[in-house]
Amino acid sequence: MAALPADMAAANVPNSAGSEARPVALLVSKQRIVASNNGSSAYVLALARSIRDSGFDVWLIQPSADLPGRTPVLRFSDELNVFARHEILGMERIGGAAVSLSPAVWSGFVTGGLKLVLRKLFGDKAFLKDRPRPYSIALPWQRQEHQFVEHFAQQACDRLKLVVSDYVFATDAFANVPVGTAKAVIMHDLFSQRDGKGADSVAVLSEDAEVAMLSRADMVITIQSEERDFVAKACPEADAVLAAMPASIVTEPQPGYDNRLLFIGSDTAPNSVGLNWFCEEVWPIVLASKPQARLYVIGTVGRKFDTASYPNVSFLGLVDDLASHYADAGVLISPLTFGSGLKIKLVEALGQGKAVVATSVTLQGVEDICRDVVHSHDDPQAMAEAIIALVEDREARAELAGKALACAQAHFSAESVHAELKAKLAAISAR
Repeated sequence: MAALPADMAAANVPNSAGSEARPVALLVSKQRIVASNNGSSAYVLALARSIRDSGFDVWLIQPSADLPGRTPVLRFSDELNVFARHEILGMERIGGAAVSLSPAVWSGFVTGGLKLVLRKLFGDKAFLKDRPRPYSIALPWQRQEHQFVEHFAQQACDRLKLVVSDYVFATDAFANVPVGTAKAVIMHDLFSQRDGKGADSVAVLSEDAEVAMLSRADMVITIQSEERDFVAKACPEADAVLAAMPASIVTEPQPGYDNRLLFIGSDTAPNSVGLNWFCEEVWPIVLASKPQARLYVIGTVGRKFDTASYPNVSFLGLVDDLASHYADAGVLISPLTFGSGLKIKLVEALGQGKAVVATSVTLQGVEDICRDVVHSHDDPQAMAEAIIALVEDREARAELAGKALACAQAHFSAESVHAELKAKLAAISAR
């Protein structure tokens, strides 16, 4: 393909840090990345920084016209300056934003807004309900998406040494880069082992299908040890590399205020199902003993809830200053009932020096290092009792928060968690 077709416009986000002398790594992603505003985006941005620091110019190539969903204007944080280039299929760059050129996206935005107004006026009628959009990351690849990746692979020319697939579903992009280009996949989750009991919002993959996709890569970047071990056994020809999410680590434990709980999560099935379980099964027990307790919910997960249905629960949506909410909270909860991968909000909470009460699902892959620093319970009564014991006992919270912070310093510092990955990337860069 000699040139990009006229109907395949791209938003270009230049970065002055790029250099014609440095090798290029194409990071191919179909997820919407505008900031570290959810776990998967935060992880990708952390890995992108490590790839850059290993000697590459990183080009973020986003070949999905479905990426904006019903949001026709995307605004980017300065965190995306890690990318020397950023290209999005079907969007036009205007200043610090990208604007969709798709009439369907704009139509969805207007229709969704109108339905929201009508629901406020007339209630949650069946004909006003929004249908969830498909999981765009897992949608089958289209011809124009392959062409989009191929175009920028050709632009990188001899500088292209690495292509990185964000999620296993983007390994289709490997067909669009020259033979001999090193190939890596960011695993995120082991999808074939997620047990959403019909409530999960992502694609269902059989183990055989997932292994076949992972086996396309020379390197599989895993986020926790159980999944690294799975890849090492199931994909013996691939290099299974453990690269956990690095924590942003505070200097002192933060026991926070009495009777103040915090949950942070995006609008995904593991978060919404887990929070619903907590509100229905655990929270009434807590309030019966501690009627002054209050739960604050931050993130888009609140879209799934009737915010007036739960006593002493405040749904705050997205907030500008997450650090102050971390500091104020006495107890962080993570009541996940299914999911895979490393639970990034757990790592964040440890790094913030917080007392954490969680389920065993939250600790998957890090049980050995977190067993003594997080109170873990799957039974509603036991979880409630653990919370009750902490919410008005600052000394107990401070002790648990101190253990959490020490764990983050020992196991989740930026210097330690990506050391192996950086060494392997530096070797590819130097070829």
